[in-house]
Amino acid sequence: MQYKFVAAALLASIPFAAVAQSSVTIYGIADAAVAAENDGSNKVVKLNNGGRSSSRLGFRGTEDLGGGLNALFNLESGIDLTTGQSSSTSTFFNRRAIVGLGGGFGTVTLGREYSPIDSVVASPSDIMELSFAGGSLSAFGSARNRLTRRLDNSINYKTPSFNGLVGRLAYALGEQATGPSKDLLGLGVNYSNGPLFLGAAYQTSKRVAAGDDKEYAVGAGYNFGAFDVKANYLVSDPDGANIKFEQFNLGASVGLGSGRLYANLQQNKIESGAKGKGFAVAYAYPLSKRTSLYTSYATLRNNAIGQFGMESSGTKLAPAALGTDPSVFAVGVRHLF
Repeated sequence: MQYKFVAAALLASIPFAAVAQSSVTIYGIADAAVAAENDGSNKVVKLNNGGRSSSRLGFRGTEDLGGGLNALFNLESGIDLTTGQSSSTSTFFNRRAIVGLGGGFGTVTLGREYSPIDSVVASPSDIMELSFAGGSLSAFGSARNRLTRRLDNSINYKTPSFNGLVGRLAYALGEQATGPSKDLLGLGVNYSNGPLFLGAAYQTSKRVAAGDDKEYAVGAGYNFGAFDVKANYLVSDPDGANIKFEQFNLGASVGLGSGRLYANLQQNKIESGAKGKGFAVAYAYPLSKRTSLYTSYATLRNNAIGQFGMESSGTKLAPAALGTDPSVFAVGVRHLF
C-alpha cells in the first residue's frame, strides 16, 4: 500500500515538473488622461487614452527546451481605455505578435516585431520614452516620409551582448506577387556600458519601382545619477524630390521630489522648406511601484508651410492647417499590472 502511495505521488509530480520548465505572464497597462487640446484653431477638452503609455493587454511566455535553448512568444494588443474598444480597427494584436527561439546564439523571432530603428529611439535616446506628447513618437507613421516602428511579416535576429554591444537584423516581407516588392531590410547596433548608450540603425524598403526608401536613426544617452540627457536624429528619405523628413530631439530628466521631471526640445523639417519647432515638459509622480500620476504640456510652432503635429502613446494632435501651432496640456493616471 505504501509503495502504491509513493508511486502515485511520483506520477502526480510529473506534470508539475513539466510546467515548471515554462512560464506564461499576463500583463498590461491602463492609462488615461484629461487633456486640453488646441490644434491652432479650435480648443477642446477630451478624455484621452494613453497620455503617458499606450493602454494594452499582453501575454508573454518562455519554455525551456534544454541545452540552453528557449522557445518564446509575445502577443500584445492595444486598448482604447476611453471606450473599452481595441485601439486598432483592423489588427487585434496590433502592438506585437511574435514567436521565436533564443539561446547562446541570440534570439530569432517571427511575426509583427519592433524595428531596429525603434530599438535605438524608444527609451534609450528619447527622454519622453515614446510616451508623452512632444517626443520622438511623431517621427513614426504610415506616410512614406515617416519612419517605420513595427514590421509585419518579419524575420528578426538579435545577437547576444558582446560587452554591451548588441546587433539587430530584420527582414520584413512585402508579399507582393507583382510590382514593387515592399520588402524592408533593417540593420541596427546598440552599445550600452553603465551610464552610456549609443545606437544607430538603417532601414531600406522597396515601396516604389524607381528606387528605395531609406530611414536612418542615431541616438545617445547618458545617466549622471539623478540626471539623464538623451538625444537622437531621425531621417526618412523616400525616393522622390523635396519629401525628405528630419527630426532632432534633445532632452533631459531629473529627479524632483519623489517624482521625475522631463523636458524635450524638438526640431522637424521637410526638404520642401516646412519647419516646426517644439517644446515639451512632463512630470510623473509615483503613488506606488505600479501606479503613478502625471501631467504634461507640449507645444509646436510651425512656419508658414509647416504642418507638423504631436503624438503621445495613445493619441495624435494634428494642426488645423498649414502654419498653425498645436498645443496640449494633460493630467492623467497610469497603472501597470
